[in-house]
Amino acid sequence: MREHYRIAVEECELGIVGHKVFVRLKDIPMYLSKRTKDSIRNRYSHSMEVGLSTEYILNHLSRQLGNDVDLNFFKIGKIVGLLHDIGHTAFSHDGETILDSMLQKASATLDTPLRFNANLNNFRRIFKYEFYENLPDDVREYALASLVKRVHELEEYPEYLYLKQYVLNAIALEEKYLGSKGITIQNITGKTILCQAMDLADENRYRVTDIIDSLNIYTKEKLQEILLRSIKSEVRVKDIRKLLYLKTLTVPGYESVHYDKMKIKELLIALLNRSSNAKTEFQNTMNAISMAFNRNFRLREDGKLVPVDDEIEALRKEFQKVAAKYLWGSKKVQNIKKPFSHYFTTVADYFINKEFAMELIDSNTYKEKLTELQMSNIGEEVYLREKLSLMRNFLGGLTNLKIMELYKKISLLKFEAELGYQLGNRDKLVDKHTVEAFEKKLEKKRQRLFKERSHVL
Repeated sequence: MREHYRIAVEECELGIVGHKVFVRLKDIPMYLSKRTKDSIRNRYSHSMEVGLSTEYILNHLSRQLGNDVDLNFFKIGKIVGLLHDIGHTAFSHDGETILDSMLQKASATLDTPLRFNANLNNFRRIFKYEFYENLPDDVREYALASLVKRVHELEEYPEYLYLKQYVLNAIALEEKYLGSKGITIQNITGKTILCQAMDLADENRYRVTDIIDSLNIYTKEKLQEILLRSIKSEVRVKDIRKLLYLKTLTVPGYESVHYDKMKIKELLIALLNRSSNAKTEFQNTMNAISMAFNRNFRLREDGKLVPVDDEIEALRKEFQKVAAKYLWGSKKVQNIKKPFSHYFTTVADYFINKEFAMELIDSNTYKEKLTELQMSNIGEEVYLREKLSLMRNFLGGLTNLKIMELYKKISLLKFEAELGYQLGNRDKLVDKHTVEAFEKKLEKKRQRLFKERSHVL
């Protein structure tokens, strides 16, 4: 890689990690819990992990292939991983689903209904904030191509259809490079090798962090019970240690058993029994297992990254099933998420389907564009599409905290409409209280004010 490429990529990485739009991902937790503990994650920490893991996978695959192969083209594996979730809106996948559904209904009369797709929203944010602008053209095109997980989804955002050609060019570039090293592949996956590595890095972090974060919902004893019931894998500690270093631990109840002969399931259950540092050691071991998952792939002749050890891959899939059933799919978690889904639905409905108050939009750019749109002399269909596009972009860039702030402000405006006048200290009422406390305050005010009004009448 030429020197100016290296410097440009380093500058790009520094520009990403310190940018306010990337840092905002700290305010989008990976899941919702009323309790906050040391293992909780957010989109920011997840993106950092995926960036590093993407680079790790590419380097491992390169060493497998030998012949001085370097699959981390232009050294951009990390920055592609860092930006893979930059397009997420508040409440992550739940917010994405709500916003997409509401946009489709609101735009049903248009020839092509509008959609919200977090993966494709990545590109809007990358272009808007010029994350890749200092990269040379060929590097920038390869980086953009490697963020396209599913080419067919580009149909949902017609303005990005040209990225299909970027993907074809990037795949051809990889094939040509490997051919020059004596390695023949014909990529039929529709994704670059870098995109596949990023996708696997993303999956592997989910596989372990979902279970780690479940300790914010379940007790250690309950998690032990879940793992005992759910994990059937016979993978042993020594199978993991073949792939990476996993330090020897003191495991309660297994003092007389050779450490390497323990099953991974037994190790995880036993670690939760430790009298001290149980959660920390459990978390550290799970993170090590994630790295073992990263090393359990090879590049096949059809261009697909496939597992090497089927037993370790089976363990990875079992981790996914545990999370699907006991975390994301459980009634307990659904009940925790219910009020937050209500907040997002209320805010999205207000801006998409109602006559909203411009004062609630704190971006001058959006205010100016909306004002220009209102004053323009365009057809009804064009107006609706433009308005919904602006609302999609506005709502797609919000954080959990911002949604809750807007929810309170909308509730306040509705209350004031009932009263017929504005309350004093209204900003303090919104800023000072949680949603629950705010709603209680508002209800008390409602009862008192309407009681006073009935006495007057």
